[in-house]
Amino acid sequence: MSSMLSDELDVEIGDPAPFNIKAEAEFVDHPSTEDMRRQAMEDVPDVYEQDPGVQGRVLSEIEELFGRLMDLRVRVRREENADAHIIGTEREEYMQTLREFWPTELTDDEAEVLLTAPEAELTDAMETLSDGYHTMFSQGIKTESLDAYREQLEAKVSESANSARVAAVIGSTGSDLLRPNLLFNATETLRRKHMAAEEVSPVTIRRGELIVPDGAIITAEDMVRIEDAGLLDSSDSWQMYGGAVLYALLLLVLISSYLVRFRPEIFSSESKIVLAGLIFIVALFVCRFALELSPFLMPMAAGTMLLGILLDGNTAIMFGLTMGLSAAVMTGGDVYAVVVSVVGATVAAVASDDIEERTDMMRTGIRVAAANVVVLLALVQQAGGVTAVDLALWRNVLWAGGNGILSAVVAIGLLPFLESFFGILTPVKLLELANPHHPLMRLLLESAPGTYHHSMTVANLAESAAEEVGGDSLFTRVGAYYHDIGKARRPYFFVENQFGGENPHDKLSPNLSALIIISHVKDGIDMAEDYGLPEAVVEFIREHHGTRRVSYFYARAREASEEDVPEDNYRYPGPRPQSKEVAVVMLADAVEAAVRSLARPTPDRIRGVVRNIIHDRLEDGQLDKCDLTFRDLDMVCDTFTRVLSGAFHHRLEYPESLLAEVKEEEKDVDSSGSDEHQWGSEDPENR
Repeated sequence: MSSMLSDELDVEIGDPAPFNIKAEAEFVDHPSTEDMRRQAMEDVPDVYEQDPGVQGRVLSEIEELFGRLMDLRVRVRREENADAHIIGTEREEYMQTLREFWPTELTDDEAEVLLTAPEAELTDAMETLSDGYHTMFSQGIKTESLDAYREQLEAKVSESANSARVAAVIGSTGSDLLRPNLLFNATETLRRKHMAAEEVSPVTIRRGELIVPDGAIITAEDMVRIEDAGLLDSSDSWQMYGGAVLYALLLLVLISSYLVRFRPEIFSSESKIVLAGLIFIVALFVCRFALELSPFLMPMAAGTMLLGILLDGNTAIMFGLTMGLSAAVMTGGDVYAVVVSVVGATVAAVASDDIEERTDMMRTGIRVAAANVVVLLALVQQAGGVTAVDLALWRNVLWAGGNGILSAVVAIGLLPFLESFFGILTPVKLLELANPHHPLMRLLLESAPGTYHHSMTVANLAESAAEEVGGDSLFTRVGAYYHDIGKARRPYFFVENQFGGENPHDKLSPNLSALIIISHVKDGIDMAEDYGLPEAVVEFIREHHGTRRVSYFYARAREASEEDVPEDNYRYPGPRPQSKEVAVVMLADAVEAAVRSLARPTPDRIRGVVRNIIHDRLEDGQLDKCDLTFRDLDMVCDTFTRVLSGAFHHRLEYPESLLAEVKEEEKDVDSSGSDEHQWGSEDPENR
C-alpha cells in the first residue's frame, strides 16, 4: 500500500484517512514548524524604552503650578489684611484666576481650599506628590498601567496629608498630570520576535513516520503535510499550472499590446523580440538566485538598463513594470521589495539614454543604489519610523544599495555578448569603434595615411550633415571612419596615398585598374569581418559607392578599344545606400575629394560643387533607396558648404574670364588618376 500511496491517495479536508498515511521520504513539517515559530514570537516580551524627559517635564509642570498658586495666595492674604474681609465678588475673581491656570476642573469648595488652606498642609501634600512622582517614574510607567499608578498616587497623597480636603485636590491634580515614561518600541519588538522565530529549527518528519492514522479526520494541517510529502493525487495540479500559464499570458499580452501600440518597429523585428525576451528571462533568473540572499537584492535594474541601451528607455520602463509583477509572485507579495526593485529598475531605464561609456553604467548603478535606499527608508518611515538600533532594517538598506551595484555589474558583463550576438550598435560600442587606437584605425593610419585623413574629414562632414537631417550622428561618424578601410590592402593604387609619386595605373590596363579600384569595397568587407566589425558598420563599406561607375577608367577603356566596352565591368556591385546615414557618407566622400581638388575653393565654388554632386547622385538613382527628402538634401548641401568653407581659406571670386583656366586645371587633376569630375559627372574612385 505504501508504495502505491502517491498514485492512489485522493483525499480532502474533512475526509477520514483511508489508511495509515506515512511519509515515503523525509520532509519539513511546515504546520508544526510554524506553530513553534509563532509560539516563540509570542514568548518574546514587548520592548519598552524609557523617556527620561517625561519625569522632568511633569516635575517642572507641578512646581510651576505650585509656585503660581503660592503667588495667588499671597495676593489674597494681602487683600484680607488690608480690608479685613474680602467680599464675595472679590473672592470669586480670585477663584476664577485660579481656575484659569489650574490644569483640572475645580469646584468652588476645591478652589476655596487651595486659596485658604494653611500653607504647611499644601506644602506637605506637594512634597508627598513629588516623592510619589520620583518613585513611580523610577519604576517605569507604561501606558496600559497608567490608571493603576494614578490610583496609587492619589492614595499615597491621601494617606500622608494632614488635611483630607487638601489631599483630595492635590492628589487628583497630581494624578491627572502623571504621564507614561516607558514607550513601546514596535520595531525592536518585531525584530526580536523575528529573531526568535528564525532560531527555531524546522521540524522534520522522517521516512516511515505516521502522518495521519487510519480513520482520523484529515485537518487543514494534515493536508499541508500530505502535500509536502508528495502523497496527494496530482490530478488537480492543472489548476496550479493553469494559473501560472494564465498569469504569464496576461503579462505577455500586456507587453505585446504596448509594443504593437507604441513600438511597432520592435514588435515587427524578430531579433529585437528575442533580445527583449532573453533579457527578461535572464533578469528574472538572476533575481531568483538573488532572492535567496535578500528580496531587496533582486537586480531588475540590470534588465531595464540593458533594454534601455539596446532598445529604448520607454520600452525598458514597461518591461521593468512587468518584471515587478513577476517579482511580486516570486517574493510572495513582499510589497517593500517589489516597490524598491521597480523604482530602481525605472531609474536605470530613464538613465540609460545618457549611457555612452561603460563607466556611465556604473554611475547609473550608483544612482539606482541611492534610489533604492531612499525608497526603502521612506517606506519604513511611513510605516512606523526608522530607528538606529533596527539592525534588520539597516541590513536591508545595505542589500538595497548593493542591488544597484550588482545591477551595473551584471549589465556591464552581459552587454558585450548581447551587442555581438544580436548585432546591435549601442553608443557604448560606437564610442569603442570611434577610438583611434582601434586596430583597424591604426592599420589604416600606418598603411594608408592619406586615406586615413580623408576618412577623418569625411567623418566630420557626414556627422554634421546627419545631425541636421535627423540621422544618428555618432553612427554616421563611425561608418565614415571605416568606409574606406579596404584601401589599406593596396594603398598606393589610390591617389591620396601616392604623395606625388609614380601612379601605378599608368602601367595597367583600364580594366585591371577598375578592378583594383572596385575591389577596395570587397577588401574592406573582408577586413571588417576579420576584425569583427558590426554588420551595421559593414553596410557603410558595402554601400558607400552604391552602383556608381568608375568613369575615368571606363572612358579610357572606350578610347583604347574600338569595340563596345561592357559598362557592368566598371560599376560597383552595390547595393545603393539603404539608410540616410550611408547616403550622407556617400555624398561626403565625393564632395571631400572634389573640393580638395579645387585650385580656388571659394564658398560659392564649393557650393556649386556640392550641388552638382548631389544632383548627379540623384540623377544616377543612387539615393532612391534611402529616406532622404529634397529638404534634407538642401540641408546637407548647406552643411557641407559651411563646414568645407571653414576648412579652407576664403579667397576672392575670380572673374568669369578665368573660368576656362580653372576648368582646365581641374581636368588636369582628373587625369592624375582621379575618376571623379568636380561637378559630379564622374567619381574619384582611385583616391
